[in-house]
Amino acid sequence: MEQSKHNIPSDVIDLRELFAILKKRKILIFSLTAFLTIFAIVYAFFIAKPVYEVKSMIEIGQISEKGISKPIDDIKDVKNKLSYEYQVNLRGKKIELPRVTSISVPKGSKGILSLTIHGYSNEEATQYIRTVIKKIKKQYKAKTNAYISNQKTLVNMAQNDIEENKKELHKMQKNLDDYNQRIIALKSEDAALAGIYALQISQKQSDLQELRKYISELTLKKEELKLSLTPLMMKPTQTVGETEILDHPIKPKKKLIIVIAFIVGLTLSVFLAFFLEFVGNIKKEC
Repeated sequence: MEQSKHNIPSDVIDLRELFAILKKRKILIFSLTAFLTIFAIVYAFFIAKPVYEVKSMIEIGQISEKGISKPIDDIKDVKNKLSYEYQVNLRGKKIELPRVTSISVPKGSKGILSLTIHGYSNEEATQYIRTVIKKIKKQYKAKTNAYISNQKTLVNMAQNDIEENKKELHKMQKNLDDYNQRIIALKSEDAALAGIYALQISQKQSDLQELRKYISELTLKKEELKLSLTPLMMKPTQTVGETEILDHPIKPKKKLIIVIAFIVGLTLSVFLAFFLEFVGNIKKEC
C-alpha cells in the first residue's frame, strides 16, 4: 500500500517538473514562437509575390475522313510537344512567371487540351495565355493549310486522270463504231470474218464498260476530295468556352503559412527548452 502511494506522487512530480521547465523557459518559448509567426506574417503579406492562375481550353483543328472526325495531330503528341516547348513540369530549373504550368487532356477527349498559366497578376497571366493560344493556332493553321493544299493537289490529279480516261473512252468508242461498220459491210461478203469482228467487238464493249466504271469511280473520288475541303468537314484550331480567371491569387496561402510557422515555432521552442534544461543538468552533475 505504501509502495502504491509512493508511485502516484512520483508521476505527479514528473509532470510538475515538465511544466516547471516550460514555465522556466516561457520567455524562450514565447519569443521563438512569436518570432517565427511574425516572420511568416511578414513573408506572407509583404515579401511573397501573389501568384494568379488562369485556365483555358483549346480544340486542335480537326478533319473528317470517311465520316470520321479526328485531330490533325494525335492529341497526346500535341500535349508532349507543347509540354516540352513550354518546359512544363521541368525540375531543377526556376522559370520566371508568367509560364505554362500544366497541359492536360480532359478525360474522354480526343482533340481538346486544357492549359493552366501562372502569373504575378491576372492581366499578365491572361495576356500570356492569349499569346500561347495564338501561337498554337498559327502552328496548326499552317498544318491545316498544308492539308488543304494536298487535298487540292489530289483533286487536280483526279480531274486530270478523268480527262485522260475520257479521251481514251472516246477513242475506244470510235474504234468500236468502226468495227460495227465493218461487220455490216462483211456480213454479206465474209460471214467468218464478220464473226471474228463480232468477238472483238464484244471484248471492246467489255473494256469500254470497265473504263466507264473507272471514270465513275474517279469522279466519285474527286467529289469526296472536294467535300473534304468544305467547312463542314474541317474545323480550325479554336478556344473552347471562356478563359477561366480566378479573383484571388492561389499563392501564397497566407493562413496556412502562418499556422505552420506557429506550430513549427512552438514545437521547436519546446524542444529547445528541454534540451537546454538537459544540458544544464549535465553541467551541474559535472
